[in-house]
Amino acid sequence: MTPDDPDDEDHAATFSDFYHRERTRLFRFAAVVSPHLDHESAVQEAFVSAWRNWPVIAAPSRRAWLVRTIRNLLVDQARRRERPGDVTDEATVRQRGTYRILLPRQRDAETWHELISTLAAVVDLPDHLRTALVLRFWDFDDDEIADVLGCRRASVRRYVAEARARVSARVGNQERRVRGSQRGKETS
Repeated sequence: MTPDDPDDEDHAATFSDFYHRERTRLFRFAAVVSPHLDHESAVQEAFVSAWRNWPVIAAPSRRAWLVRTIRNLLVDQARRRERPGDVTDEATVRQRGTYRILLPRQRDAETWHELISTLAAVVDLPDHLRTALVLRFWDFDDDEIADVLGCRRASVRRYVAEARARVSARVGNQERRVRGSQRGKETS
C-alpha cells in the first residue's frame, strides 16, 4: 500500500471504528485477567500490532486475535517479573486502580465488598477459566472464546460453568445462587 492508496483510507477507517468500539472492553478484559500487571500497555501494544497486521487479520477473527495477543503480552510480562510470587507496592496500587476502573464506588458497603470479593475470586481462577468467564461477560460467543483458548466450543461451556461455580462457592452468596438457578423458570 502506498500513502495515497484508497485501501489505506479503508484500512484506517475500519481500524478506527474497531478500536473505538472494542477498546474499553479489551482494557477491562486485560484489567480483570491481570490486575497486578501493566494491562494498559499490553492492550496498547496489541492494538499497535493489530494496526500493523490489519489487512491480513480476517474480519470475523479480529477480537479473538487481539485477545490472544493481549494474553500473550501479559504472559510475557509475568515471566519478566523478578519474583512472580511477590506482590509489590506498585502492583497493589495498580490492583486498587483496576478495581476503580472496573467498578464505580458503591455507597452500600455490603455491595462494594461483594463486588470486590467477586473480582478477587475471578482473578484467582486458573487462566483458562478466568479468560472464558471474562470473555463471556463481554459478550464473546463460544466460537470466539474457543478461538482465543484454542479449544472446542463444548470446552468453553464447561469452562464458563466451572468458573461460575468456583466464584459462587468462594463469594458465598447463597441467595444469589438460588435466584440465579431459577432464571428462565416461569412463575405462576
